[in-house]
Amino acid sequence: MTTTTTVSPAVSSLNKDKNNLGRYFALLCFIFGGVGLILNVIILTRRSLRSNPCSIYFLASTFANLFIVFVSIPVRFLTAGFNIDPTIMSLANCRLQYYTFWLSRALSSWYITLASIDRYLCSSISIRIRQWSNKEIAYRMIAITTITVSMAYFHVLIYFTIDVTKDRYGNITSLSCNGQKGDYRTFAAFFHLTCYTIIPPLLMFIFGLLALNNIRRHGMLVFPSVQGRTIAKCINRKNRKTDRQLLLMLILQVVCIFLSTTPLSVQQLYSTFTANFAKDAFKMAQDSFFLAVVGNISFIAHCSSFYLFTLAGSIFRRELKKLLLIRRCLKKRHQKQELVTVETTITRPTKF
Repeated sequence: MTTTTTVSPAVSSLNKDKNNLGRYFALLCFIFGGVGLILNVIILTRRSLRSNPCSIYFLASTFANLFIVFVSIPVRFLTAGFNIDPTIMSLANCRLQYYTFWLSRALSSWYITLASIDRYLCSSISIRIRQWSNKEIAYRMIAITTITVSMAYFHVLIYFTIDVTKDRYGNITSLSCNGQKGDYRTFAAFFHLTCYTIIPPLLMFIFGLLALNNIRRHGMLVFPSVQGRTIAKCINRKNRKTDRQLLLMLILQVVCIFLSTTPLSVQQLYSTFTANFAKDAFKMAQDSFFLAVVGNISFIAHCSSFYLFTLAGSIFRRELKKLLLIRRCLKKRHQKQELVTVETTITRPTKF
């Protein structure tokens, strides 16, 4: 009797903290993530960046993140803040929402992985390898990746179901959208864990190191003179500077993705391995709370790209300043036109 009295308030407190955390974190991600991602689209489509294949991959990732911020996060906000879970309203809604939710997060990470591979290709000493870094291949790889990942997650549309939990008297205590119980639920957890939080960050890390190694090798090379000019001078320095800035932006985002998704990987592995263990109410509440914490942290990877790009890339900051200056100039011009209109109205002679 003493144990029940002690545990119940603790369980209630953990559940309350979990809901509050989910509510406020979702709201912050929606506001700051939404503003940042919209600015991402505007800046990455400007003339100085839109022709670069790495920018194309960044833009594709931004569109996937926009879906997460404006669709997935509001659903999370409703669930955590008001106990309104749209995924349990119907079986079709359950499957479609989890499919698009998992798919958008995976695609966002895979597009950044493609950007890492592109930076490796672009920084290679071999001309033949560098030729693989171009816009046409970027568009093709985005299309192939989108189709492949969409097909890989297709099982969610078939095997996810609304899970009904009952107490010992047969009363329904909770409803949740989840994979079918048994082997499939374990498979689905490992599948998403592998495709979202393990393989993409690992590939980003590997190709990021290879790209940095290529740049180091570039710095050690001494180019011979050709007709009074060095080969290095024949290379478009502006493009090379842009490539380096994009690589720096990419590295910072890769680090952010790795740091924000790794805790989720660890917690999901723990949850999968201990799923069949006997747990009391307090232990289950603890696991649920920690899963909510690392789940919220993982959203940082999808909401922070604009702020990371602004911090790391001078070319990105320059384009942002140009955008703000253009807006300021347009505002001044509009004010000047209004002033001229007012002066004309005042000085115009009155006809009797």
